Amino acid sequence: MLRSTIITSGLLLFVSPLIPAQLTAEELLVGKTCPVTFQNQAVGILVFSRAWYHSSRNNAAYIPGDNATGVGLEIHFFSNDAGDTEQLNLPNCDRYRILQVRHSNTRMVSGEHSSQIDVPEQFLAPFYDNDPLEYGRGVHQVPADDHDKPWRGRPVRASTVAIYDTPYMSDFWGKEGENIDVRFETCVVCQRDQHYDALLSCGQWGYQRSYMGGMTGWAEPEFQPVQCLPQPSERFKTTLNNSNRIEYNYWLHWR
Repeated sequence: MLRSTIITSGLLLFVSPLIPAQLTAEELLVGKTCPVTFQNQAVGILVFSRAWYHSSRNNAAYIPGDNATGVGLEIHFFSNDAGDTEQLNLPNCDRYRILQVRHSNTRMVSGEHSSQIDVPEQFLAPFYDNDPLEYGRGVHQVPADDHDKPWRGRPVRASTVAIYDTPYMSDFWGKEGENIDVRFETCVVCQRDQHYDALLSCGQWGYQRSYMGGMTGWAEPEFQPVQCLPQPSERFKTTLNNSNRIEYNYWLHWR
C-alpha cells in the first residue's frame, strides 16, 4: 500500500509508511472525502482539506480576518489497489491528473469567460497539476510559498496527486450591488498515453463575498462546502466543449 490511514483526535491523517513520523509535522485536516469511481468500481478517494482564508495570498488563517479576500484548499487524490497504476489499474490509466473548472459572476480580464478551465492563459494542457501551479505527486513537500497557507515551512504529504489552490477575488473585480460568487469543480482524470482519457469523479466547492455597499464594499469570503459528484456535471462538460483556448474534449472518452 502507498499509504496508511490514521485517525487521531477526530482528524484524518494520511501518512506514507516510507517517511519517518517526525517529518509529518503538519497534519492534513480533512474537510470532505469523495469516492472516486470508474464504471461503478471504486478506484480511490478525493480528499478536500479544511478550508482556510487569506488576504490576497497573505495572512492565511482558518478564521477569516476583516481583510480576507479568498480561500485555500489542498486537494488530494488517493488511488486504492483497484486504481493504482502499479497494481490492478482497472481504468487502465498511465497516470492520474486533476482538471478544474472555474465559474464566476465577476468582471473579467479581457479574454476570460465566466466559465473556463482553471489554468493560466499560457497553458497548452488543461491540467492543474502542472508548473507553475502548486501541486505534488507521491511523497512530496507542500509548496514552498507559505504566505497563503496556514502552516510554516514545508510539511510532507503523500498522495497519488495533489493540488494546492488559493483563489481570491479583490473588490476591484466585483459588480456593484452583486455578491461575488466563485465556484469550482475539481475532477480526477485518468490519463492514457495510447487511448482516450476518462473523466472520473469530482467535487464542487467555492466561496462567496456578500455585497455590503458603501465604503465596505464586499464582506470577507464565506466558504461554500464541498459537494461530491460521481461524474462531472453538465456545466463542467459544456465548459470543456466550449473551450477555444485549450481544446481538450477531443482527447476524452465521454462516459
